[in-house]
Amino acid sequence: GQLDTTCHAFVGETVVLPCTITLPGELTLSKSMLYWQIGTKLVHFFQNGQDSLKGQDEKFHGRTSLFLDQMKHGNLSLKISNVQLWDDAEYSCIYRQTENHQTKKSTIKLNVSGK
Repeated sequence: GQLDTTCHAFVGETVVLPCTITLPGELTLSKSMLYWQIGTKLVHFFQNGQDSLKGQDEKFHGRTSLFLDQMKHGNLSLKISNVQLWDDAEYSCIYRQTENHQTKKSTIKLNVSGK
């Protein structure tokens, strides 16, 4: 995978990792899966129209959110609050439709600096 975007943040800030997809019409969120991952580590998972955070890496617990009202328009960006140095990584945004298994993936690098 090639790198799509690089983002920068300082420790303690809130950062939005951008990920958008363009599909004809609106996304059917009840038939969509969205994975945000670092390698195999699960940062955020959304399925059947809601967050599903059972398998979420504990370092991200309570710090991630999606723009639920904008998702149906293709905005799959992830908001991370209270950024930490260990958040510095390459993130994968993986969108999958449950019906036709169409998958779209993008890679976002987050560079975190200390104060």
